[in-house]
Amino acid sequence: MSSGGSSFADLTSSPRSSSQATTRGGPAAVSTIDLADSSLDLTAVRALLSALQHVIDPTEALHELRQDQEVLRRDQPKYDVVRPQLGFTRQELTDCLNSLQELLDISRELEACRLRYHDLQLRDDEAVSEFQDRISTLDAQCAAASSFRVIIPPDTVHHIADLEPQLARSHSDLQVARDHQASLASELRKSATSHKATQAEVDRLEAAVERKTRRFRALSEGYERRLKVTDNTIATHSAELARLQGRLSTLDQYLQRVRAAISQRDQASADRSVT
Repeated sequence: MSSGGSSFADLTSSPRSSSQATTRGGPAAVSTIDLADSSLDLTAVRALLSALQHVIDPTEALHELRQDQEVLRRDQPKYDVVRPQLGFTRQELTDCLNSLQELLDISRELEACRLRYHDLQLRDDEAVSEFQDRISTLDAQCAAASSFRVIIPPDTVHHIADLEPQLARSHSDLQVARDHQASLASELRKSATSHKATQAEVDRLEAAVERKTRRFRALSEGYERRLKVTDNTIATHSAELARLQGRLSTLDQYLQRVRAAISQRDQASADRSVT
């Protein structure tokens, strides 16, 4: 804006004053008025109008903002789809972890059963070995007594008679121990098969958890990137819109001052024409 100590603007009079001068028969007069505000001379008005023409044309900026808003509106369904997927993936991951924990507990129980079975097997082996030794000893004693045809004292006969039920019980206990050992072996085989199946299920769940974790991480990172880009775009457009609104407000104030000056000029011209 140009300024000076005393600025004058040579402005043609209004159409009404020109017609009055023609009616009187005199030439059209050119009025010269002194603007109240020296900063609002003709050069300042032209500069202001030029700035208004070249700077404040918000149509293009508003068009770009509408385009960006439309892009954001088109991207919004993608975010709406991603959010439920993230929640569903979290739930699946939690379920997989719970199942994995249960299978790990079962695996520990199977390992404890295997250790108990091993301990029982050792004890059964010792008992069977002891029974077999006792049976072998009794058989040897009976064979020796039969081969030498010795006269067995009545006490010994009674002792042998007493030992025969023990021998029968030993045979029965041996058979029970063998059956128990076979049952434990079958149970161990089933446990081993179940353990293998459980381990395979654990491996499958671990792989599923790993896949879900990678997918969740990828979705989360993509969502964060898009959200960051959107936030930056919104912040940039908001700042640009605020800047344009500030410029519009400033130029609107300038225009009001120009209108006031032009109104004063027209009023002064009208007053001069009347006088």
